Amino acid sequence: MSMTVLADSLLSYTIEPDPNPLTVSTAKDPVCGRLDITVGLGDSGPAYCKSVKVRIPIGAGDSSLTENRAQLTSAIVGASGWTARPGFADGTWQVFEFVPQRPVQVTGSAVTLVVSQIEVNKTVGEADIEIIEETSPTNGSFTSKTTEACVTKFPAEFVFRNFRPTKVMVCNGEKAVLKWDGSADAAYTMFWDRNSQDVSNVREWTTPQPLTAPTGFMLQATVTAGGQTLTHTLTTVVMVERPDLEVGHLDISGRTTFRGGPLEGLIQDRMYLHVTRPGNTDKTPSFRTQGPGIIRVQLSIGTLPAGQIARAGVKIGNSQTTTVVLSGPAPYTASAVEPIKAGVTVDLDVYWPDQIFSGDAWWWWYPLGPQEPPVRI
Repeated sequence: MSMTVLADSLLSYTIEPDPNPLTVSTAKDPVCGRLDITVGLGDSGPAYCKSVKVRIPIGAGDSSLTENRAQLTSAIVGASGWTARPGFADGTWQVFEFVPQRPVQVTGSAVTLVVSQIEVNKTVGEADIEIIEETSPTNGSFTSKTTEACVTKFPAEFVFRNFRPTKVMVCNGEKAVLKWDGSADAAYTMFWDRNSQDVSNVREWTTPQPLTAPTGFMLQATVTAGGQTLTHTLTTVVMVERPDLEVGHLDISGRTTFRGGPLEGLIQDRMYLHVTRPGNTDKTPSFRTQGPGIIRVQLSIGTLPAGQIARAGVKIGNSQTTTVVLSGPAPYTASAVEPIKAGVTVDLDVYWPDQIFSGDAWWWWYPLGPQEPPVRI
């Protein structure tokens, strides 16, 4: 699972380790990994970038990533006109600078910065890397902004991957089956709707109840090693054919036909948060979560001219963000999900270009366990 970070910077950064998750090296089995850091559009809209520096902590401890700075290398993926300069030492850091030929305007996912040949050290823990951008909203008066991101190093024997449903879409009223690969020394907890269940003793799990609406699942693996408790989370969504529908507000201007009798109560498995469309100038709202859950953002575009982008997403607390970005020319629908803790602020965000006239952005909340819904603030 990749992680996305966004602090006060003008850009966002999606960081994905390979292998994911990273495990520590042993004397007999050194682990050589890499970090793919994708530079993307921030919450404030398009911005100009003059350079990005990535600082890797060097040492043998739990807060360092590697002891071997000499073999670290860097590269650029997905963009021309950028240069990956040779790394240099700065105290207990190894620093890599990535520079475009001239300041480049970032309007979507611009470039992926790669630091590879990382021989992970032998101590489990969390290593904080630093990303320093030199950016400007106007292509002038560039300033430096620093973002910190945590890279977790798990025990050498830890395995957790391939969390997936056997069927990505089930019939309304059908149970879903989910599978994953996981080592025996970790505890696994499944979260969905308002429920949670210990699934440590299985690697294939069937939902206790049939599904009637698209449902998000979060599987959390927890392992204790070296006096630290480390957690890795994977998520997936199972879609439902002809789902039951809960509507907050509905305006009907034409003829409507109802088949079947009225239902008692409302569907409570998910909660509609907000919807917006091009031309809506109202500020998107913010929410405060009262329990853990999964937020799903869906962006649909009718017509998007070439070279234009539309974006919808969520900013979680002060750092983490999940964003769906679509670029023309073509009609599109895309979505993303993100697990969220209790007691954090969630800011909804959307950007429509001037030339777009049809589309919509939806946000849904899938609670994990019994709780009150998010409070609008």
